[in-house]
Amino acid sequence: MGRARRRLTALLAVAAATALVASCGRPSSLDPIDNSAAYAKYDAMSGKSRHDRLVEEAKKEGSVIVYTTSDAVSDVVAPAFEKKYGITVSVYRATTETLRQRILQEADAGRPLNDVVETSDIEMAILHQKHLLGAYKPDVPGIDPRAKLPFMTGAYFIATLPVHNSRHVTKANAPDSLDDLTDPRWKGKLALEQNDDNWYLSVYRYYHDHGMSDADFTTMMKKIAANARPVNGHLTSHDLLKSGEYAVFVTDFLHYVTGQDPGAVDYRPAVGPVNLQVLGAVPMRGAEHPAAATLWSDFYLTDAQPLIDNISGIPTNPSAIAHYKAPLSKDDEVVEDWRTLLKSGPAWSKAYENLLSGKGPVLPKGAS
Repeated sequence: MGRARRRLTALLAVAAATALVASCGRPSSLDPIDNSAAYAKYDAMSGKSRHDRLVEEAKKEGSVIVYTTSDAVSDVVAPAFEKKYGITVSVYRATTETLRQRILQEADAGRPLNDVVETSDIEMAILHQKHLLGAYKPDVPGIDPRAKLPFMTGAYFIATLPVHNSRHVTKANAPDSLDDLTDPRWKGKLALEQNDDNWYLSVYRYYHDHGMSDADFTTMMKKIAANARPVNGHLTSHDLLKSGEYAVFVTDFLHYVTGQDPGAVDYRPAVGPVNLQVLGAVPMRGAEHPAAATLWSDFYLTDAQPLIDNISGIPTNPSAIAHYKAPLSKDDEVVEDWRTLLKSGPAWSKAYENLLSGKGPVLPKGAS
């Protein structure tokens, strides 16, 4: 992996230099690639013949470059892929925003340098709008229908929901609904991640669909926000929850609990609504290694499912995992509304910011 990482570092340096030249008005040295014909060929195949052809052509390509938001890709998935196929994997990991900026910068310079992107639904929707994603159609049975979006097939869900510190919250006094967190007894004992406007939208959709008025929703959320303090960063905030800094992290990630010995934290009884963000891997339209990119994306939905279970989130293909048991009930799960986030994300972000800061309005105009 050392040689692969060095190669990727060099490629990224070239991309930065190329982008700089392009920004000065000079033509890019990178030729655009359109692999539509290659992807159409692979998408028309199925079963063993598809897999065997992909392996044959991917081995000729020899490598695959993956841009990702997940540590699990470099730590777990990439080594397993390399071991199975003997194909070198180069991984670049960054935050969702940084990853998007990198890809768009490279596209402006001529073409993205990655073969595969692994990121969230809304980020994929943005890249799809820019015509940067390949037309990938997996031949994988058993995928959760909720993970099948127009531009991607998700490999896992990130579930956002309240998690409590078991030393400060007993089973007897644990909240069993979001409305419970309006009680004054939680004053100063809650935390809300300040960038979780996607969760806020899903919560609104859930209660709106269940007949709650905008006025009642606003009252409920203002009371919860008054009991809470804004925090920044899910992992850091989860660690602070474990240490007892607060009793309930209202917008924690489920896989931070289930991927380790729960110890001081627990999500049971599960408090809904639970926001499900869809994440997955999609080949790039301009991939230099289209067969390897497609093979990687198939691997992500099959062999990698047991590897990312709990570590990255909730797998979307439970049939690939022996004796799989879902951690949550589907009754209170809401797949996040990427269409609304794509259309009016800044308005929801501002509304959520207003909620946390005690200002108004806390709902975008015409939210319902």
